[in-house]
Amino acid sequence: MSIAVDPIAIVRRLARISRERGPVWVIRSAVGWVVGWLAGWPRAGRRSTTSFGWDGRQVPYFHHRYNYTWLNERAVETALALEVLGDHAGQDVLEIGNVLGHYVPVDHLVVDKYEVAPGVLNADAADLEIDGRFDLILCISTLEHVGLDEEVKDPLKASRAVTRLQSLLKPGGMLWITHPVGYNLDLDRQIRVGEVSFTRLRALRRDDFRNRWHEVPVDDVWSAQYDRLLYTAHGIVVAEYVAPAAA
Repeated sequence: MSIAVDPIAIVRRLARISRERGPVWVIRSAVGWVVGWLAGWPRAGRRSTTSFGWDGRQVPYFHHRYNYTWLNERAVETALALEVLGDHAGQDVLEIGNVLGHYVPVDHLVVDKYEVAPGVLNADAADLEIDGRFDLILCISTLEHVGLDEEVKDPLKASRAVTRLQSLLKPGGMLWITHPVGYNLDLDRQIRVGEVSFTRLRALRRDDFRNRWHEVPVDDVWSAQYDRLLYTAHGIVVAEYVAPAAA
């Protein structure tokens, strides 16, 4: 399938972001992306020699050619998701959004509303009807699109999806998501003020002009701007919800 590129839309986007952030910022970001792509491409697929701090330890960045992970948030969120997945080996796992299968072989159930692929169930996370309950439900930078990047805009749909997924957990099961700050401002606010309930929130923030990430207090990440020039997050919230244990 070929994807049409609209040069007029690209020019308009560049002009809008230049007005918002300044032309120097746009040029520096674009040049940095190209330099980073050239430097990272030959090493993609190898175990990273660099790492980021997380929960008192160092975690290697995840480098892969699909989606150029060394240039964006996939470098950290995929690394962390694979660790969580490994901690639940042999258990019942559901993934919302077809992400991990692009990087590693997976044998768990995957639900994705739009992406058609072998082993992927096309369904809406907010209205998901499925047999069984799960020890782990993973969702990597997906829920921010629910109710926003759809024909009918619904600012509460993502929060309904979270509630629905929480109901699909076994007692003691975990819902684990990564959320890019600044993409869906409604969901940002709902998580920030606790309208969407999680057991634990942690955060990572990116350097301005290089893909280096640092764990920060959650309150320090909400001001991060989403880069709509390169479609890259500069702040990520890692949210966990643990279902109550059986009585």
